[in-house]
Amino acid sequence: MPIVSSSMTERLRDDLDTFAKEHGYSGRSEVIREACQSLLEEYQQTEYEGQRVLATVSAVFGYDEPAIERRMMDIRHEFEVAILSNSHNCLKGATGCVETFVLEAEYDVFMSFVATVRGADEDVSVDYTLVPVAHTATDCSTEA
Repeated sequence: MPIVSSSMTERLRDDLDTFAKEHGYSGRSEVIREACQSLLEEYQQTEYEGQRVLATVSAVFGYDEPAIERRMMDIRHEFEVAILSNSHNCLKGATGCVETFVLEAEYDVFMSFVATVRGADEDVSVDYTLVPVAHTATDCSTEA
């Protein structure tokens, strides 16, 4: 098997080693392989390809992290056409922050958004839900 090197903080490396030990992996390489396979499988899913989706994305990160908060603001501007709403909340006891986004976009734009948020910082944890948007010719306006 070829060897691939990767750069990471000492804290992430230590967390990776602890995780491997606590969950019965042979070492960090096995954990990294499994994580890479899961991520690649997620991006290879084509169930929603070519469709518009409605999605909620949550990004959790450390409290009072100006660099991450600035990056989230840049991401909001970069994807402003797709973002329907956005909120930032501080968790109780200053234990962290959560940035929540609601998007309506083509699936590939949504996946690009998720990848961009995940890439904002290694300390950002991202989760999402999505559903396809059914387009109809029905007018949503109401008349009195």
